[in-house]
Amino acid sequence: MSDVEDHQSWMTAAFNELRRNLDDARDLVRAGQDLERLKVGAFDVPDMYRAAWVQAVSALDHWIHHELYDRALGLALNIAAPRPDKFLDLRIPMRLFEDVHHHSKNLREPFLAYLHSEFGHVSFQNPDKIREALRYVSPQVIQKQIVEDLQDIADRRNKIVHESDRDPQHGRARRPISDHEATLTIDRIEEIATAIARVLGPPPAGESGRSDDRRVSTRELYRQFWTQFKEVTSRRGWTNAVAPTDNWWSLPAGLTGASWVLSFARFGCRSELFFDHPDPALNLARWRFLADRRDDITVHFDEEVIFDALPNAKGCRIEVRLIGPTIRDTEKWPEILEWMEDSQVRLRSAVEAIGGIPRGL
Repeated sequence: MSDVEDHQSWMTAAFNELRRNLDDARDLVRAGQDLERLKVGAFDVPDMYRAAWVQAVSALDHWIHHELYDRALGLALNIAAPRPDKFLDLRIPMRLFEDVHHHSKNLREPFLAYLHSEFGHVSFQNPDKIREALRYVSPQVIQKQIVEDLQDIADRRNKIVHESDRDPQHGRARRPISDHEATLTIDRIEEIATAIARVLGPPPAGESGRSDDRRVSTRELYRQFWTQFKEVTSRRGWTNAVAPTDNWWSLPAGLTGASWVLSFARFGCRSELFFDHPDPALNLARWRFLADRRDDITVHFDEEVIFDALPNAKGCRIEVRLIGPTIRDTEKWPEILEWMEDSQVRLRSAVEAIGGIPRGL
């Protein structure tokens, strides 16, 4: 197996999301470095590095949860996949069994709900808990040395969150922290996660089952479609990430809380700029900056552009749509691929023409 094939086999959508979240943590470090260069005195700049440390650990926690959910679901849907002993020890509620076995309900949603109720409250930051969680979905044992560094990282995270990073040996003074320490921690978390992902290997393939055949084949179609679109993302320099198996592909926009996204939706296809910063107020402010210039953006794009503040959600978007095609319209793939590239090029150009994506308002 080539290095590229090996890389693609274990690079799950959850792992790609982890890397994006770790990049967000690095953005916090860079913001702190900028503040230090400006010699800002009214703000405790090391707090930016503490925030980056906490976010990086949270990203790892989030990733473990989703690897657990995705892989456990894959095992449940794929009757041919070997089951780890611990997976077989899951205590499935009788209500779930009754709904699926006697009432022919789809297994996917109730099983995912069960996994969330069983593990959603668990924090996967301690190395022992991480190894224990992964035993449910992998016959491969995660060696202790792979995750042993996490204990110190998690301990410091807990001191930051629960003790305001105070050092009891020095009164109310806080423990020192630097941009270098925070960066090394983020990089180490990514190294450990990569090692874990390689041990886990590819997720269960060929998921099957009478009620899930359509879902599984659709996932494979997405993989095939985005694999073709990867030629565009590489050629345009948009991303070198592995093609996903979901209905959407989120591409970096160069700043925290913003992404260029292409997706299949119920109405057809969507090409958008999406704001998804943890701070909803910042998302709305960025969106309003563009919405106030919608006429100029529309003129540059040369077609209708939809400005959606998504009032019931934390994020906001501006988008264009291609009505009609679905992922199953394989004969239309060349047309869809061309539209996705063209719409992204023109949407990015239109936003750039009015000054680009606002970084902070």
